[in-house]
Amino acid sequence: MISHTGTLFNDGPVRRVVETALRAQQSQGTLNLDDEFRRFVRTTCAADTSRWLLPVVSVAALLDHTADLLRSEGPAFFPRTFAERLDKARGGVPGDDYLRKLAGLIRAVEQEPDAGFDDLPLADWEAAARFPELIGFGANWIYDGEYLSLSDSVKAFVEAEHPFCSETFSRLAADAQSVLVIFPKPAALSTNVTRWIPWVSHTALREVIRIVDDHMRTGHSGS
Repeated sequence: MISHTGTLFNDGPVRRVVETALRAQQSQGTLNLDDEFRRFVRTTCAADTSRWLLPVVSVAALLDHTADLLRSEGPAFFPRTFAERLDKARGGVPGDDYLRKLAGLIRAVEQEPDAGFDDLPLADWEAAARFPELIGFGANWIYDGEYLSLSDSVKAFVEAEHPFCSETFSRLAADAQSVLVIFPKPAALSTNVTRWIPWVSHTALREVIRIVDDHMRTGHSGS
């Protein structure tokens, strides 16, 4: 019987690593597995919170532990979707050996210097993981063309969320500010972010921050 711990394999770092390996395998040479793991480590280490909650070495150890469980308990111990995903990725290699191989690759990459965006541009899944509020804002408030301008979209968003807006607004503004800081040059912004989040530009991000800041000062100043 699969216990509640099955979620660990269907929605957690083990799943992300196996999916990353599978994505590289299915790309037919377009993606390099080492580069994808460099992106994985870069994303995992992007914030102090994520490093504190789940260090990369813990991810590798969890892969080793999963390999031990697979050898001792067999595939039936795991959720069916995880077993199917692993079968697709391992390409005939025994599952436990394959998971240990992935753990070794993760450890090796973790010892390397952080991957820079000039050498290794942001991938689509990285953009989704690092800037989810920007992606969600575009999908919910821009792409359907309901509003004539970005300012109108942001103002509509503010009106819709107020007064339960402090957490939502802070996340959106934080994503916008992070992109401005990490990618201050237009070419870098285009290569790493705009290709995945088309509405994003330096001007657009500053407008988001300005409107959110104005609202927080006037609507939530406490005076």
